[in-house]
Amino acid sequence: MPEGTSILFLKNKLQRFKGKTVSEASGYSEMDKSAIDHIKILDIETYGKNLLFVFKDFFVGVHLGLFGSMLVNKRKKVNASFSLHFPHSEINFYVANTKWYEGKPTDHFNFKTDILKEEFDGEFVLKTLQEDGADKMIGDVLMDQDLFTGVGNIIRIEALYRAKIHPDSLVKNIPEKKLVYLIETVVNYAYEFLDLLKNDEVKEKTLIYGKKICPKDKTELIIEEMGKVKRKTYVCPKCQKLFQ
Repeated sequence: MPEGTSILFLKNKLQRFKGKTVSEASGYSEMDKSAIDHIKILDIETYGKNLLFVFKDFFVGVHLGLFGSMLVNKRKKVNASFSLHFPHSEINFYVANTKWYEGKPTDHFNFKTDILKEEFDGEFVLKTLQEDGADKMIGDVLMDQDLFTGVGNIIRIEALYRAKIHPDSLVKNIPEKKLVYLIETVVNYAYEFLDLLKNDEVKEKTLIYGKKICPKDKTELIIEEMGKVKRKTYVCPKCQKLFQ
């Protein structure tokens, strides 16, 4: 599954289509696409891992999932699940899920939880985390897209390592100062991730994701599926404290 940063990176590449009129929308997705023909894209936005094409009275969300991809002015040999065509260009999405929404993105999404939005509210996230996620493991909660919108596995692993917190720690046992620092670290690393995407350096410059040895104390990392999310996780048992 892509990170929210990857979707924001795609959005930035698509800004030249803002204000352009769609000549035709196509693709095998079940969503009715007829109303998209011959209307102008007012904005291209993101919400976490969703790319949003905003029109006058509605918008379309595109979610790439684990194997989805996007091509501009290029096509694969297989049919696209969703395409937007313009007089001299096109955007093609493959293995993507699309959803139609009436109104504006702010009518449906809480931007306070999106780690890459100006509206992100760390205090709101902290309060919700402590009230609703107290008995959960922090490694699981970080993947909750209703609370840490845009966090994927790389951001989860790197932020926990930098904050020196073991993913199996229960939220209620983690000191508040540590949680505040973790939230700040998630946001800061998300923007670092975005910069690294520009030169395709994300995996090359991760500290422990995809690695075998801790860069600080040279301890062998624990690498296994952890928590209820069952995602491949990298942990330094020496650097990351288990709060229990």
